[in-house]
Amino acid sequence: MINWWNSMDTVGQIFALIAIPATLVLVVQTVLLLFGLGGAADGIDIDGDGIPDTPGFEGDGDGGLALFSLRGIMSMAAVAGWSGLVMHEAEMPLAVTVLLAAAFGFLAMVAIAFVMKLAMKLQQNGNLDIGYAIGKVGTVYIPIPAAMKGSGKINLTIQERFIEIDAKTRCERKLATGESVKIVATDPTGLVIVEPLESE
Repeated sequence: MINWWNSMDTVGQIFALIAIPATLVLVVQTVLLLFGLGGAADGIDIDGDGIPDTPGFEGDGDGGLALFSLRGIMSMAAVAGWSGLVMHEAEMPLAVTVLLAAAFGFLAMVAIAFVMKLAMKLQQNGNLDIGYAIGKVGTVYIPIPAAMKGSGKINLTIQERFIEIDAKTRCERKLATGESVKIVATDPTGLVIVEPLESE
């Protein structure tokens, strides 16, 4: 490994420094996902009280494409880094290498966003009854404007499914990303009404 590192010039080492950490993060995320932990934006609930006890990864996907999720950014960095390294070692011109590596990385990020969007749709289909969300605790993913003036998104688990859902709040302040909220009502469109936990 050290010989391989020392055999590279500075540009090759830069590409490797981009690719290797990003790949390691993706591997860790994948392993956690296999154990049911990698997709949780709200962390891990150790004591079973419905409130996350550890920080988690942010959720993926929203109403459109969640291009800038952690998984998407790490995928972009990994693909750009490895493809750049391969092209650089093939002695392609540096400008072309950087341009193509960036393009491949961006395509990977878009592909991951599409895959996660489809996965979230699959999770939300079927016999999911949003009524079961009332009383559950979720985590804000996209900030929720105050006083019912707009909607954001929250992540939560209902019927043994981790989902992302549109949410509004009657609270007089904006609910920020990462904040724990309780679902107090739903409406026919599938949107939920939430309030911050500290209001209790």
